[in-house]
Amino acid sequence: MELGRTLDFGELLSGPSLPSILLGVGHSTELSRSLRPSNHRTEDRQAVVGHRILFLIVISLSAALAGCGPLLKQMSVASATEIFRDGMSTFYREGDLLVAEQALASTLKLLEVFLESSPDNQELLLQASQGFGAYAFAFVEDKIARHHREPDPLQLHRDRARRLYLRGRDYALRVLALRHDVFAAPLTANPTTLRTNLEHLQKGDVPALFWAAYGWAGAIRWSLDRPEMLSDIPRVLAMMQRVLELDEGYFFAGAHVFFGAFYASRSRALGGNPERAKAHLDRALELAGPDMLVVRLFVADPYAVHIQDRALFETELRRILDTPEDRAPDHRLLDQVAKARARLLLERADELFL
Repeated sequence: MELGRTLDFGELLSGPSLPSILLGVGHSTELSRSLRPSNHRTEDRQAVVGHRILFLIVISLSAALAGCGPLLKQMSVASATEIFRDGMSTFYREGDLLVAEQALASTLKLLEVFLESSPDNQELLLQASQGFGAYAFAFVEDKIARHHREPDPLQLHRDRARRLYLRGRDYALRVLALRHDVFAAPLTANPTTLRTNLEHLQKGDVPALFWAAYGWAGAIRWSLDRPEMLSDIPRVLAMMQRVLELDEGYFFAGAHVFFGAFYASRSRALGGNPERAKAHLDRALELAGPDMLVVRLFVADPYAVHIQDRALFETELRRILDTPEDRAPDHRLLDQVAKARARLLLERADELFL
């Protein structure tokens, strides 16, 4: 089976949480850069990062109050770029979801402060794009799952998720526009023109392309009552297809997980294909590793739900829950997100299977 085939872009995008394939933040370059092994204790690193962020705040305020703008502003933005890049690896090692939620919210606001001073800083733009996508998936979609029977809070969190995903998408689109003139107006390009423009991109463009598509898909997922958003589906699919072609292993094989969810979340009449879904998810596990819990989460839902295989569903979710807490300290947070979502899915098993 050829996984990277050209899609029928008239197929509809639907189903559970398609864009929320993985939690990601802080990977302005290759994944290995931000998840590199460490021999230091997590607590020590967190203290160092905390002090460096405090330094950033102090120097930024000093620049503002002193009015000596340019030099101090340049220094603080340069420091911010380095600190946000290095500090996100500490964020990944956090095992407490509440601490992570509060920390990321503060970090994102600080990122936007520095982007006001340096609006064309591509690294900060990527950090912001990934961060808003991460926040929406890990924390806002968690609230959607927990309130799925309560109309008012459910709508509140759906609207919030859409806005945050769009915010992240727009930051990544700015990076693409800065790097390539043909992406100056990607929102209005028809799918055919967009696919032509995508041919200009190379492997180095994958981070911005992936997170732009990720955020766009997230916004669409929570805008199914807005026809104007649904018309953007072909653009998202074209962008994610190009990610698959350029670097299939990027961010835990995220493009493969995306298309695995895509094919597993619809009927055959609407372009669904369980065989293709399984092939993409298997390839993701091959590339990311068999113990990457967030990938196994998507094997359980939507794939196992779609084929109505409750045994597979429960096996995958219990494997996630039984995995030791500190199996992979460098992405402990990813595992905690997968575990939290697995518990919610197991509680709903009777609803999901006939």
